[in-house]
Amino acid sequence: MADTDIIFKREATFLATVTYAPEPGGLPNLIGCTVTSSILDSGRNRYPLTVTLAGDGLTFTCQADSAFTATWDTGDAQWDIRFEIGGVVFYSQTIMLTVASQVTL
Repeated sequence: MADTDIIFKREATFLATVTYAPEPGGLPNLIGCTVTSSILDSGRNRYPLTVTLAGDGLTFTCQADSAFTATWDTGDAQWDIRFEIGGVVFYSQTIMLTVASQVTL
């Protein structure tokens, strides 16, 4: 298992709300920025998440429904977020999580 405190149960809805905190002199918000995100599971399968930016450009959600997460391999997984604005691309840190089997059906 990954060295992480984040455990995600396969077949649950994956939903993360991310808050953007502008740096001094940086972008005031993410309006106009293309934000994408993916999960890379233990089988090296890449799953794109649905990203929805709030109207104020200061928060966004990354989501995958339970039918989609049912296909994720259990074990160590990685998640990051890609930002592109004006041809400049940058990434969040990589977040490690463990995908665990669900017990209750």
